Amino acid sequence: MRRSLFLISFIICFSMTAEADYVDHRGHNVDSLETVMARWTAKEFDEAGEEQMEKVAMDLEELMYGFNQTNGVKSEYYARMLLKFSRRFGWPHHEQVAAKGIGQHFWAKEQYDSAAFYYGMAMKAIEKMPISEISDGTGNRYSQKDIDNALSQMYGTLGNLYSMMDSVSVAMDYYEKAGVLFKKHGWNNSCSVLYYNMGETMREDGQLIKAEKYYMESLEYSLLAQDSLAIATSYKGLGSLYLNMHKTSKAMRYLNDANIYFADHEDEELQSRMESLDYTSQVLTLQKKRLWITISLLLALILMAMTTYYISVKLRQTAKENKELVEVLEGTMEGMGPAPTKKDIRLKPKEKEILDLIAKGYTNTQIAEAMNLSPETIKWYKKKLFTMLDASNSAELVTIAKNEGWL
Repeated sequence: MRRSLFLISFIICFSMTAEADYVDHRGHNVDSLETVMARWTAKEFDEAGEEQMEKVAMDLEELMYGFNQTNGVKSEYYARMLLKFSRRFGWPHHEQVAAKGIGQHFWAKEQYDSAAFYYGMAMKAIEKMPISEISDGTGNRYSQKDIDNALSQMYGTLGNLYSMMDSVSVAMDYYEKAGVLFKKHGWNNSCSVLYYNMGETMREDGQLIKAEKYYMESLEYSLLAQDSLAIATSYKGLGSLYLNMHKTSKAMRYLNDANIYFADHEDEELQSRMESLDYTSQVLTLQKKRLWITISLLLALILMAMTTYYISVKLRQTAKENKELVEVLEGTMEGMGPAPTKKDIRLKPKEKEILDLIAKGYTNTQIAEAMNLSPETIKWYKKKLFTMLDASNSAELVTIAKNEGWL
């Protein structure tokens, strides 16, 4: 995230595009221009008039911007020359450009306090810029739009800087100030970049709900600006946010949209493409992990259900066996008294039922299944009936029972 803010800060400082009427200086031949500048002597600089030095100031800006990406030392050197001459002739516009450029080079060297010092110098220079209804084209008068543009750029840059320094509340204050001016003039592309930065800052600070709000605003303004890169960047931001929130379906949806754009612009947007692919990989890893967790939980629930069912069956079986055991014990206790005569015998319903089934030719196993009792219990009941009726086998038992009128 820090690297992203750094790159976006360069965008805000050096390339506000058509919204700020900024001309891209990088296409100019800075080497030839540097050769021309090298012909000036110190004496000529000292003796040059304001009109002549105005042209020199423009050339210095060209050199500062032109070497920005290729030779930071030279870029900073020409920025300092520009700062010197702008103070000498009282040119606040050139002064704020030079101070801002020097501050940016300190930022690149991670000397943030020095960067903040020069950004503050740029802010003071902007405050000195004379305002008129329209720009007069000479650098002596600036419209309110010109002033707002310069201020908004600095607010955005300071927001980025303080975010890098982990001063989140200060960063957000500057971002909000920039947003007011961007909205005032309808600079949708700048709003998109700004709110993306605000979303990144809130996400880094762990304030994910606020981050979602700012990412959504970034997407809204990028769509209004019809800027495909800004739209893809907003999608990437939302994807990374929902990844942090573990909302993988949403994350994948936005990252897929971002990846479509970055795949078509791989050469120009390599870093953003790599970041988006990295987020996508993290989402897939998280989804895979969740799938395995879900499968494991499902298997655990199935095993738990099977175990519960097994225990339930065992408990019912044990209860049944205990009940049978009680009946057997009660019957055994009764059998321990004096043997009753056949006339005194009173068969219990269960004994009568077993006797009926014996008479029908049922085996012990069949009787047990029919009465939902264990075979061992049936054997005990038959033995008891044999004893009660003084029978030695099933056929004799049935005959005695018929003679006594029990069948």
